[in-house]
Amino acid sequence: MINLTKADQTATISLAKGSSDIIVRAQWVDNGDGDDGNDDLDLRCSLLAPNGKMYLIDGEYRGALQEMPFAHHHGDVKSASFDAPGEEVITVARDIAKRAGGPVALCFSVYSALGNGAVSVASLRPVMKMSYGNDEVTCSFDFNQAPDAGNPTIYTYIIGYAIVTEKEVILAPSGKTSAPGQEETAWIFWRDSAIDVDIVGPAVFKGPQASESEPYNKKFRIPYRFENVTSAKKKGFLGSLFG
Repeated sequence: MINLTKADQTATISLAKGSSDIIVRAQWVDNGDGDDGNDDLDLRCSLLAPNGKMYLIDGEYRGALQEMPFAHHHGDVKSASFDAPGEEVITVARDIAKRAGGPVALCFSVYSALGNGAVSVASLRPVMKMSYGNDEVTCSFDFNQAPDAGNPTIYTYIIGYAIVTEKEVILAPSGKTSAPGQEETAWIFWRDSAIDVDIVGPAVFKGPQASESEPYNKKFRIPYRFENVTSAKKKGFLGSLFG
């Protein structure tokens, strides 16, 4: 097992042998603050296809292995404890690059919704583990080293990113976080054969707040949109009949 702790470290997993898919796990722990309600993180994956289109894979937009985006989220997990760390899982098709028509970039982040209660995401110590067959790489950047580690209004932490080709996966930790109060998502840009990652993508809320996504994005003039995320419309009077 390889453990990456710094943002400038990389590791490569060969896809030459084996036929299993790629498994990505986000794990976090109870921070011991006595509030179990805020120990809830959401694993998100921003996926950039060779044609420049971006997809979101998370607990609501779960995706599928047999069609774009060729990745599948296994469902939302809402708790963590000292004995049982919280864990959410995304499976990525081993031959995603072949199916998509070229290298695919993926950015994995964890998100703490404001509705779950105030919490320092860094205190939950999120890590990412990517495995393929017997190979496993852990991205365990220590977010508590950052000056804003204790800030409960930082909602998104990028835990790792990867480029998948037909032959290999190259991955690295990130260490990037959103600005305080920012609801934007991670967004990827191709730079020739490399990528840049920034937290400038559209806000994507879930549940009762889903309809607030588009007003937020319009207010802050966010031009980007995920291909598979539909705009939830507010229901007005008689909305149950005509919504």
